[in-house]
Amino acid sequence: MTRRQIDPIIPSASDAALAKAAHAALDGEESALRFQIRAAGRNLEPIDLPPVVTRLLVDILKETAAGNAVTLVPISAEVTTSQAADLLNVSRPFLIGLVENGTLPVRKVGTHRRLPLSEVLAYKAENFARRSKALDELAELDQALGLE
Repeated sequence: MTRRQIDPIIPSASDAALAKAAHAALDGEESALRFQIRAAGRNLEPIDLPPVVTRLLVDILKETAAGNAVTLVPISAEVTTSQAADLLNVSRPFLIGLVENGTLPVRKVGTHRRLPLSEVLAYKAENFARRSKALDELAELDQALGLE
């Protein structure tokens, strides 16, 4: 079975240990890096990684070292309703409600719905900001009432 681009890669214990060592070597690095790769007994020419790739690599190593599943998804990707629900940590029926009331855009592929990943992530960020603001307001109210 082939791996879909958005399926997570779950690291083994040995993967996590190697990633931990690599992360320790690169932690805090945000500039361009020069790599020389050795593959199958041959040395490839050194390559320069742009700073944005360096940051991604450090983040991937950090998560892999912690044993977390990692996936890299292009922002232009589309996700299914089940995948979007998983990303938002909501039920699929709740997500369908968001689609049907126009909160999230959807494109039909036959009878299947596809959501732009960028829109799902934007909704997630907006929802998190709203919840954080509400929590801050509740904390202020608790302090004002002396309920701490």
